Amino acid sequence: MSEHSNSNDLDGIFNTEEAFIQFAHIFSQIHQSVDLQKAPEHYEKLCDQLLKKAQNEPIKTFPINTSQSRLWERLWEAERNTWNLIKQLHISTYPTEVSIPEKLYQTDGALQSELLATNLNFAEAWIVRQWLQDTAPTFVHVETNPEYWSYTKTHIMYSVKKLSHKYLDPDGSYRNGQALHPQDQIHENELAKSIYEYLRRGQLDIACEISKKNGQSWRAASISGYIVYGEQTDDGGDVDSIIKSSGNINRHLWRATCYQYAQEAGFDLYDRATYAALCGDVDNVFPVCRSWEDYTWAYFNGLIECRLEQYFSQRGQLGELGDVDLPVPTQLLSLTPDDIFRKVEARQTDRDPQMALFHKIQKLFILNKPDEIVKCLKEELLDKQLSYDDSASYSHILRFAAHFVLFLRDLIPPTPEKESDDLIKTYTELLIDFKQDSIIALYASKLPREMSIETYALFLKNITGSYDERFYFYNLAEKHGLDVTAIARRTSDLTLEEYLKEERYANALYLRIASLSDPVDPKDIVLIRGLEWLTFNKNQVVEAMDRANALFRRFLARGKLNAVNTLLSSMANPKSPLASYDLDKEADEHEETVVYEYSFYRNMFNFFTKYEDWVKIWQEKPQSPKSFPRDISISEWTLRIKETTDALDQLSDKFLTAYITNPEFDEDKIITEEEERRIQELQRVSDIYIPEVILRLHHVYFKTRGIIPGNLDKSLQLADLVADESRHLYMHFRRSKKLPVLLTMLRDSYLEITRENPDDIIVHC
Repeated sequence: MSEHSNSNDLDGIFNTEEAFIQFAHIFSQIHQSVDLQKAPEHYEKLCDQLLKKAQNEPIKTFPINTSQSRLWERLWEAERNTWNLIKQLHISTYPTEVSIPEKLYQTDGALQSELLATNLNFAEAWIVRQWLQDTAPTFVHVETNPEYWSYTKTHIMYSVKKLSHKYLDPDGSYRNGQALHPQDQIHENELAKSIYEYLRRGQLDIACEISKKNGQSWRAASISGYIVYGEQTDDGGDVDSIIKSSGNINRHLWRATCYQYAQEAGFDLYDRATYAALCGDVDNVFPVCRSWEDYTWAYFNGLIECRLEQYFSQRGQLGELGDVDLPVPTQLLSLTPDDIFRKVEARQTDRDPQMALFHKIQKLFILNKPDEIVKCLKEELLDKQLSYDDSASYSHILRFAAHFVLFLRDLIPPTPEKESDDLIKTYTELLIDFKQDSIIALYASKLPREMSIETYALFLKNITGSYDERFYFYNLAEKHGLDVTAIARRTSDLTLEEYLKEERYANALYLRIASLSDPVDPKDIVLIRGLEWLTFNKNQVVEAMDRANALFRRFLARGKLNAVNTLLSSMANPKSPLASYDLDKEADEHEETVVYEYSFYRNMFNFFTKYEDWVKIWQEKPQSPKSFPRDISISEWTLRIKETTDALDQLSDKFLTAYITNPEFDEDKIITEEEERRIQELQRVSDIYIPEVILRLHHVYFKTRGIIPGNLDKSLQLADLVADESRHLYMHFRRSKKLPVLLTMLRDSYLEITRENPDDIIVHC
């Protein structure tokens, strides 16, 4: 997804990130109110708001060119129209195929209502036509000129040739072959186009009104014949009630006249298209069609008019269709919606893949094939990876795809599971790329368990902020019903897999042990942060300590006491359940082993921490007693060094008494690779730090020999501790090759004893 993750060009009027948040808000609100059917309506309104924002915002505030701006407007418009279509087809009350008893007399209006109420295919076609009319783009309508052909009339009045006033009849110029004045002709063409555009949008009343305002009442009368004849009573149908009628009672004759007009080659294209649309003739509408929507509307409009006429004929209101004297269009009667879309697609009106994809979605939804829409979206967005002009258009369509799939899952199950999951997962990954952190859990929760765990863990892996910040995202996952225990474990695994790679260890003899004050490697910080995901849940405390033990071994094997310090501090966070953990008396063997090893590292660290304190105090020793006549500072320093040395003595004993030996296994037990690695790591840690503790302890005893009586003897007696066969400490010195170092230090102790007490030489020997 990285190729689609650049969001730097998404600021300003086409704020993709704003759309992410707003769609997530609507999705969340809809599910909280359990008003799932309202989703398309809310999405449509949001798209319309963002479209208007795009249209009204000055282009100079957004760093893209005009063509890109127009593409964005078309994307919002296409998505808005798609949600509108989904709303219209989903919420409509579909008819059932039932037979209705015929009445002796029914008006055309009553028959039309009957057909809508009983015929599913006709009702759906009606909805599609209405949708195409409602979503048609705006156009620039003709300017009103109430004076009828004023320039032509003036020309007739002052013409040398006396022209007949019949020239001013609506069809006068056509009959007489005389052209109108150029100015009138321009206005006539613009008016004809406006009339058609109003009818294309289903606005017959406005078309009639604009005709009258431009002095052409005859045109208003001619197109108003489209209104189906109907009757109604003024007071509920009593015997004495007055029947009110409206519409064209001779609509069949009127349609035949319109059909003849539409075929007259001498008339303006838009005039012909107007009357062709009114009677259901598609051939003479096509010349003025420009878009996929125009052609689709022409077909569905023609289909409706033809089937309506057929129904009137079947119910005895008309003569037989196909009357030679009064022909009306019938060529669409055999067409199905599938046929219509094949014919429209053959015209190849779409010039860019984004619009073509939306049109394909709309087509499939009209054909009631939502499962094919999901497969199509998956193929186009994931398999083909459509090459769009910019990442923003890809993210736009992917966001639509995800919400469409989620809508289908809620209300029109079943949907293709794999394709649906892949689209939602990809959208969730897109949100991760765009750092939409607050809504990622919402969409991850809509994935299957294993997929949701992996997806959300990949997101959490890159969250390395404070404890509170990470706990916030952990809580979000829990709020949305995700398996936080498994997610925390997987997040930790992903972090360790990335950074815990096989590395060669340095020779223990030359290994430098870091000071606690040394800066911690950033990679080690990431490892510690990854482990902290396991410290949010009290049920994962032992698991967290087990993972911590693995990190302790890794850090200690590389001499990183500073990283150990950071890890211990992290695990002791007072906000974590681990801080208040206490080993249960009923704990199993595994838990006891984990806790015991964890305590071992803590004891070891406590010794080295106290040793660094001792070194610091030792370096603060007053250099000249003469500078302190009352010896107050020296006495204070001596007290501090004695206390610290005594603490080191106790800590070393605690550590060396309870250090971990190689675990024992039953003879018939097969040791796993993980267990084998743990044994090797434990041995290396012991080989490094057991000698290091003893050598440093010797250093402390030897340095304080003049301050604490008996410490010189203790420094030499460390030889007995190392040689003790019950402890086998000498094995660690041998493997680490530090035995010569110890012998040199013991030699210094022995020489110092013989120097101070020559008589005691035999005793110590």
